[in-house]
Amino acid sequence: MRLRTDRSYFVLLVAFLGGIGIIDTAILNPAIASYATALGADLFQASFIAGLYSLVAIPASLAMGLTIDVIGRRRALIIGLGFTALWIYGYSIAANPLQLMLFRITHSLSGSLVFPASIAMIVDATRQKMGRSIGLFWVVIGSVILIGSGISATLVTTLGFRSMFVLIAVISLAGLALALYVPETARDRVMPRVSVGIIASSLRWLSVAYVSIFSLYFAFGAIVGSLPLVFIQGGASEEAAALSTAIYIILATAISLPVFYLVGRLMERLGPFRMLLTGISLAALSQAIMVVAIGPPLLYVSAAALGGAIALVYVASTALAALPRARGASIGLHQTANIAGVAAGAPLSGLVLQSLGGLAPFTLTALVQVVTLTFIMASRKATKRAELQVLETPGQPLYPDVARGRR
Repeated sequence: MRLRTDRSYFVLLVAFLGGIGIIDTAILNPAIASYATALGADLFQASFIAGLYSLVAIPASLAMGLTIDVIGRRRALIIGLGFTALWIYGYSIAANPLQLMLFRITHSLSGSLVFPASIAMIVDATRQKMGRSIGLFWVVIGSVILIGSGISATLVTTLGFRSMFVLIAVISLAGLALALYVPETARDRVMPRVSVGIIASSLRWLSVAYVSIFSLYFAFGAIVGSLPLVFIQGGASEEAAALSTAIYIILATAISLPVFYLVGRLMERLGPFRMLLTGISLAALSQAIMVVAIGPPLLYVSAAALGGAIALVYVASTALAALPRARGASIGLHQTANIAGVAAGAPLSGLVLQSLGGLAPFTLTALVQVVTLTFIMASRKATKRAELQVLETPGQPLYPDVARGRR
């Protein structure tokens, strides 16, 4: 079967596969703690199982990124989606919290293959106009996250937990079937030792990408971990606090969607450095606003600023992290920094809230953004070489075999 591989179609197709690799977590994350309690877990066990995916994904993203460089993007997608379907089906037959925990761990391992492989595949095959390709990819992924999170409660209510897991497993299998017809984009195999050496020699500009995405998601972790608690301290009920936090996150995500593609087009002219400076500045503004007040309308202005920051930082940092070689490993590290930001921001902001009270968590996150801005500006010369690679617009695709539809 010959598959269309013109740029927009190819990006949408691979982004769709990446979306399938993330829609499971978007749907499962709001429901997994409740399912764990239904299997007999206590409150601590349920929260631990809910967070276990991210805990495992932090080291797994690097390991799977190295693996992608060895086995190729297409094979990584096939293996990742296939095993993800198996492990999610396992959720439906889990009889106790321990079994659910084991399936959660293995699900995180297979899921850590899909996302970096899809990004690496897009950058491999669409070096021409890479910025708008990355932007279009994130439009699809952001839409999937927004839809998945929104339908989670409805699926649980209408289907029940176990039938919902079977449905998600079937979706992953459909992605596996589609991935069989996607052309391989990696030109050669890069062994882990070589990948590590390439990353180490490129760390001067890679660190800018990693620190930027960590900083952004440190702020997002504080939103998830502390914003509802700040509302409760202000006299809101638990339900009202959860609703207000959900509205904030949904608004920020929705605003980011149209900005992603615009940022990709602008980045091809202005380069990722200016995009990162603007994005982190918006993230700092979003947090500084909440130091002033967390009620509407300023709360919505903060969410809008964070939405713009998400689009700017995601697109620009992904472009910087997409090395010409060892691409799987470098993007895997990018994903590790993303997850680690949330994992650090949520508990640290809670600790600051408990110790200092008030709006101190957002003072902390605003300071983190300011430190990141200083780091980015200090690294300006180091990013120059990477910027030239991103701004390069050759007349032919980097991998002409892919453009001709050969596998």
